Amino acid sequence: MDSRPIGVFDSGVGGLTVLKRLVEALPGENYIYFGDTKRVPYGDRSEGEIKKFAKQILNFMREQKVKAVVIACNTTCAVIDKSEYDMVLFDVLKAGAESAVLYTINKKIGVIATTRTVESKSYEKNIKIIDKNIKVYQEACPEFVPLIEKGLYNSPIAYETANKCLKELKEKEIDTLVLGCTHYPLMVEVIEKIIGENVKIVDPAIKLAYDVKDYLLKKDLLNPQIIGKTKFFVSGDKDNFIKTAEMLLGEKIENVLHVDIEKY
Repeated sequence: MDSRPIGVFDSGVGGLTVLKRLVEALPGENYIYFGDTKRVPYGDRSEGEIKKFAKQILNFMREQKVKAVVIACNTTCAVIDKSEYDMVLFDVLKAGAESAVLYTINKKIGVIATTRTVESKSYEKNIKIIDKNIKVYQEACPEFVPLIEKGLYNSPIAYETANKCLKELKEKEIDTLVLGCTHYPLMVEVIEKIIGENVKIVDPAIKLAYDVKDYLLKKDLLNPQIIGKTKFFVSGDKDNFIKTAEMLLGEKIENVLHVDIEKY
C-alpha cells in the first residue's frame, strides 16, 4: 500500500481526458495534475524545447514525491527517452498503438496528432512492432489544440477544421482512428460525425489507465482509501483550464495553483 500521489502532465487541458480515465479506474488514488498552459501547444515546438520542458516538469513531479508519472502528452512521448529518468513513467502513445492494433480488422489505421508526433512516426513504429502488415495513415491537425484550449471544441469552426483534417483519411478506408493527442477526445463528437460510425475511435487513455492499475496491483502500491484527491497546477492561464476541467470532470474545481515551472 502506498498513499503517494500519481503525477499526470500535459501541455494544457488535454491531459484532463487521461486524468478522468485514471480516476474512473483508480478512484482511491491521489493525483498531481500539471498543465503547461503557459507554453501550450507543444506540437510545433522543437525537440530540444520539448525535452527541456519534460525535464522541468519531471523535476517538479519528483519534488511532489509521486510514485509514478503518466505522460499524458503524445508529443512528449514521441520525443523524450524515458530511460534517461529514474522514475516510473507511463506512456500514452504506446497505449494508443497497442489499442489500435487490437481493434483493427482490415489492418488500416488512421492517426491524427500534432505535427511533432506525426513527424516522429512514433505511432507507425509502435504499431508495426506489433504487426508489420498494418498500414498506418497519419494526419497532423495542428489547429485542434488551440481551438480546444479556448473551449471551442464543439463550435462551427471545430467542425470546419475537423472536416479539412479528416478529408484524406476518410478516403483511405480506415476502420480504426487513433486520437493521437490527449486534447482530441474533447472533440470526439465532432470527429465521430465526420469520420462515420464504421470507424472505431481509439482513446489511448482507456488502456493507459488499466496499465497503471495493473502495475500498482502487481507492486502492491495501491492507495487503500476509497476516494482520492487531485491537486491541480498550471504554468499560465487558469480560466479556460478551470472551465474545461469542471466540464470534463463534472465537479467544481477551486484549488488550481500557479507554478513557475521554468525554475525547475
